[in-house]
Amino acid sequence: MAKKKLTPRQEKYAQNVAKGMSKKDAAQKAGYSEKNAARAGSMLDSKANPLVSQRIQALQKKAAKKVELDLSTHLTDLKDIREGAMRNGAWSAAVTAEVARGKAAGLYINRSELVVNKVETMDKEQILDRLKELYYETGGILPMGTIIEGEADDGET
Repeated sequence: MAKKKLTPRQEKYAQNVAKGMSKKDAAQKAGYSEKNAARAGSMLDSKANPLVSQRIQALQKKAAKKVELDLSTHLTDLKDIREGAMRNGAWSAAVTAEVARGKAAGLYINRSELVVNKVETMDKEQILDRLKELYYETGGILPMGTIIEGEADDGET
């Protein structure tokens, strides 16, 4: 039994759909009449034509594989960019590429901290003022505490 093949129009249709065209546009570009393009597209991409659907999937997988990015390729590309920049004396670009390589490899940790009314950075008056603000902002629902006057204890008793 001979293996079934797609016709040239079916192949062109599959390629067009894999490129992202609508079924109607893909059928029309494959040579189907404008009048019947929508119907032809629906028929070609139905269970009645499994070879066409399989071909579309194969083409889409192939395209996805081409654009797939892996760490090894990325690091190699950045190394090539760095070396090209160094050959051209573009030291800033070379450093930027090398830093990008390091970040991609996980050698750098980007950490930031937002400091807003951090108690450690405030003096006693600022803390008391902030507590008063919070008390009034919350309608007085903060528990009232006792303020202890004096110097901080160094942990010695």
